[in-house]
Amino acid sequence: MGAFEVWFADGPVDGRIMTVETDVYGALPEIVCLPEVGVYIGANDDPAPKVEHRYRLTRDGDSNVTYQYWHSTEAD
Repeated sequence: MGAFEVWFADGPVDGRIMTVETDVYGALPEIVCLPEVGVYIGANDDPAPKVEHRYRLTRDGDSNVTYQYWHSTEAD
């Protein structure tokens, strides 16, 4: 399996370039889920549920690969 550096647009990771692995055929996944991570410090015994941010694969006419923010699991 290979990997590509791709740009993420909008959402919490707007403007970042990150590495995304390809499948055995060299194709990038159509949707990437990025978990929201951090440290929980609060008064409740249970932290809020984990939130994942979903990005969809897009390509422009110049063959640039971008993942565009779609929505979070909070919106589900």
